[in-house]
Amino acid sequence: MNRIIYLSFIIWHLSFGSAAAQNDTLVINNPRKVTIISSDSLQRVIVNGKQGDDDFTYQNTIRLVDANYESNTSISRDHWELIPSVKVGKSGSQNEDGIHYPHYNNEISAHLGVGFTCPTHVDSRVDFSTFKSWEIFATVMQWDHFLDRKDRNMISLGLGIDWRNYRMTDDMHFTKGPDGNVTVEKMPLEFEPKFSRIKVFSLTATLRYEHDFGDGFAIGFGPIFNYNAYASIKTRYKLLGDKLQHNEKKIRQRPFTIDWMLNMRIAGFPFYVKYSNDDVLKDGGVKFRSLSFGLYL
Repeated sequence: MNRIIYLSFIIWHLSFGSAAAQNDTLVINNPRKVTIISSDSLQRVIVNGKQGDDDFTYQNTIRLVDANYESNTSISRDHWELIPSVKVGKSGSQNEDGIHYPHYNNEISAHLGVGFTCPTHVDSRVDFSTFKSWEIFATVMQWDHFLDRKDRNMISLGLGIDWRNYRMTDDMHFTKGPDGNVTVEKMPLEFEPKFSRIKVFSLTATLRYEHDFGDGFAIGFGPIFNYNAYASIKTRYKLLGDKLQHNEKKIRQRPFTIDWMLNMRIAGFPFYVKYSNDDVLKDGGVKFRSLSFGLYL
């Protein structure tokens, strides 16, 4: 009788592609692998992968106690996939342990990065404020090509935009000299400084390799080619209680630079670090290189 109870329960699970726990229904589309473990008093169902998430895991354990059963269920946490992606380039179906599911070897995606800038190799006259200096960048369109059937290895090509802000909050300020080079000067004593910053806007092209180890852990690395189309200086301060602002453009930023980006996902938490070996400004200006870090979605 006991065997009839839990066998009927498992057949119900597999027939409808769903799982019930505490009067809830979970539908799992296109699972990658289904494992059933049986013993005299235990029936365990493990589902690995689902449509759009190969790292998804569902587990249900049925323990027989006399003529009744106890059911325990666990579901893995979803990824931080706030921006949708579209799979393209279907390459047939995958067969694993008798289960057929479609496989796509390409994907079109978009990504967003938000973080802070922490410049290196900085001119001795400059004291940047890291957590008041920010970076926002977006890979507007990215083509991902998977190198294996399990989608563990991937090469990506992307196009995007980037804004970077390098800010000082002490009594120094950036200014453009007669030759167009950026220098640093001390504010007059009667000025109440708020901040002085350099902003750079770039068009970007990305080449990256990423490996997914599973269980929410992945790592990627590659260059980002920047065309630095625009840069400016903004300085804000108070004078006799009035809020004032001074702006300057055409500050001789380097037109082309390369960032090296490391992105990681640990327990599903995504972050990045980017570093450039190029000075932000041309020779003759204030010296510093770009280092940034933050979230990469």
